[in-house]
Amino acid sequence: MAEENKKDENLDIEDEQIEDEEEYIEAEIVDDESEDEKNDDSKEVNEYQESYQRLLADFTNYKKREEANKADFKKFAQSALIEKLLPVIDNLDRALAKADENDAFVEGVIMTRKELMKVLENEGLEEIESDGCEFDHNFHQAVLTEESDSVEENHIIETFQKGYKLNGRVLRPAMVKVSK
Repeated sequence: MAEENKKDENLDIEDEQIEDEEEYIEAEIVDDESEDEKNDDSKEVNEYQESYQRLLADFTNYKKREEANKADFKKFAQSALIEKLLPVIDNLDRALAKADENDAFVEGVIMTRKELMKVLENEGLEEIESDGCEFDHNFHQAVLTEESDSVEENHIIETFQKGYKLNGRVLRPAMVKVSK
């Protein structure tokens, strides 16, 4: 009988342990973070994401600006050299204006000038139209004004020095006489 009581006691102890385990299993796990802390964390994550997106957009814009600057640099890097060559072209034009076109030497100079202009035009140089055109202060520099019956008012009568653009940008404005 003593053995049966021991067995019953052991069973009671096991039943209590099982009930304790059930209570533990059934117990609710409480999260240490409150809802406010979770909201603060999600706000912080959102702020970091927004900051990252802004930074990424800024970097993308920076790359685009730098690529555009490089392209502009390539387009206009030769402008200093071309500006130095413009007086040479002017002198060739003056010499050819006074020369006899039937001379073989003059024909050679004409061909040389054409070849030089072809090379410069391939680099983006273009002559600014002036004679007979309407005066535009963006492309022309008025040196003289004169009243004229044969030319409309605010139109160019005479060009003293040709103007040039390089890739659409004025390299040198044309020096002109304008009608009043």
